[in-house]
Amino acid sequence: MRKKLRWIIPVIIVILAIGFKIFVSKDTSSVADNAPIPVRVIKAEKGDVSKTLSLNAYVESETMVTILPLVSGIMQELYVDVGDHVTKDAIIARIDAESFSLQLKQAEAAYLSAKSSYERLAQLYKTGATTQQNYEAAKGQYEAYASQWELARLQLNYANVKSPIDGVVLVKHLSPGSIAAPERPLITVGDISELIVRARVPESYYNTIADAKNIPITIRRMGKEYEGRIKNISPFVSAETKNFEVIISIADPREELRPGMFVEVIFELERWQNVWSLPFTALSSSSKLWWVMDDKAQSLEFYPEKMTENVFLIKPEWADKDFIIEGNWFIYENSPVKIIAPASASEELSLNKNEEKDILSQNHSQTKGG
Repeated sequence: MRKKLRWIIPVIIVILAIGFKIFVSKDTSSVADNAPIPVRVIKAEKGDVSKTLSLNAYVESETMVTILPLVSGIMQELYVDVGDHVTKDAIIARIDAESFSLQLKQAEAAYLSAKSSYERLAQLYKTGATTQQNYEAAKGQYEAYASQWELARLQLNYANVKSPIDGVVLVKHLSPGSIAAPERPLITVGDISELIVRARVPESYYNTIADAKNIPITIRRMGKEYEGRIKNISPFVSAETKNFEVIISIADPREELRPGMFVEVIFELERWQNVWSLPFTALSSSSKLWWVMDDKAQSLEFYPEKMTENVFLIKPEWADKDFIIEGNWFIYENSPVKIIAPASASEELSLNKNEEKDILSQNHSQTKGG
């Protein structure tokens, strides 16, 4: 009998311990399952919503010319500097012209000599005192020396470099004393009263922009905005970049914008007026909305049709619902919830990603602890 009790008592103790553990575990699980999950909710906001496309570009002058000399030589004078205004046909630089002057004198002497010989033989040819062959040879020599003389005159004139347009000196490439040549730029001149932006737009937007050339465009830089208008749309899409070019004229560039400045170009592709919208944090699994009714979570399948980068449009009859934007990953249908820190849509859009991750982490910890 003692031997039997020696085995029976430990078995009973083990059975009682296991039973107690199961009972406590069930009770704790029941409490945890019934604990309300903390969530943050939001109401839809009403107003105008616009779908935009933002691109980076830089400002250019619509009329911008890099001036190169037409003859080679040492640049003796450069009469303009960066920022100076120049007018069309104004002399901006002078190249050493001594060699061109000598060439002109040499060509002029040869020309006058050939002219005299040609005129003399022309008189003799009329009277029959010389042959037609002599006459034509003198005429050909005269015309050749006349061309050389004209070329020497042009080269001497080209020693004075002129501006082909009205504008402002944007870049100075050479300084006095440098060797100027037709392949070496002197200065770059641009008309800053007419500025443009060349935007490289992804090909997926081609039809949208091409079909609505009057879409609103905003040019933004350093907190200031300028109105833009589409001037030209390229019919060519680059096979390498899959982009096409849109040239945008800036309506009123004023004095703040200059060629070469980087700007943000904002195309307003579509606008909806007086509509209800929610931020994308209210959408779970890309197709489900959760809201709170009688302190319980309710859901429905929803696929947004109209949306921007930050918000999507909902039905007007949902305007009074409290949509869950945080904690919706830990709830299920009709699960009890506890609303904390209600927010507006504008406040939700202003939260950065780090803050959202911290709040989600806190909610998850509270759910486990509850």
